[in-house]
Amino acid sequence: MESAIKKPNSDLFEKHLIRQKGFFAILIMEHAPNYNSLLGANIRTARKEKRISLDQLASGTDLSVSFLSQFERGKVNISVENLWKITKFLDMTMVRLFAGEEEQKMGAVTRKGDGIVLKLEESDAYCESLVRRNSANLQATLYVNPPGQGRKVASSHIGEELVYVIRGEVIYYLNDQEYHLQEGDLMYYRSETLHRWYNPGKWENVIFIVNSPPNW
Repeated sequence: MESAIKKPNSDLFEKHLIRQKGFFAILIMEHAPNYNSLLGANIRTARKEKRISLDQLASGTDLSVSFLSQFERGKVNISVENLWKITKFLDMTMVRLFAGEEEQKMGAVTRKGDGIVLKLEESDAYCESLVRRNSANLQATLYVNPPGQGRKVASSHIGEELVYVIRGEVIYYLNDQEYHLQEGDLMYYRSETLHRWYNPGKWENVIFIVNSPPNW
């Protein structure tokens, strides 16, 4: 039976260009409630397909029933970390919620501004996941970090990854080691290493992270 997970309609994702510098442009969604409504509806469909109650989902993710209920109805925003908790408990990939390209096509194109945009937990930073294909063996994510902001809580997962600094500078931590990366620098590391970062500069920075296998 074909899943009832909805495919995103580009009309739902009205975007607003907020900054452009040289070849690089950052776009964010102007109407986040529509976006959250699609996410919540697809999570609810997946949960019901697996016969999992809201109470069970809340217990397995350390999120409240009230929050999850509001999220499924598109009433609240969600961070990438909390969305990851939900999809992990439901044994599904985050990209399944957004997959818009037909899997049989050889090339999966993500146009500028058409990635999956989510905020980071306890931060004003946000990210845009750029590979929207279920079968992909890697994940490519653009992170935009205001001054003093970034991924505050260290994470680790199976695999390997690299970070490339597109604009500005970033302080990157691998376990207890500190690396000061400048625009144009690239660093490779094993994903099992605890990693986090922040922007030490006066201006917004942009970093690009590729990891394999995907952890969303």
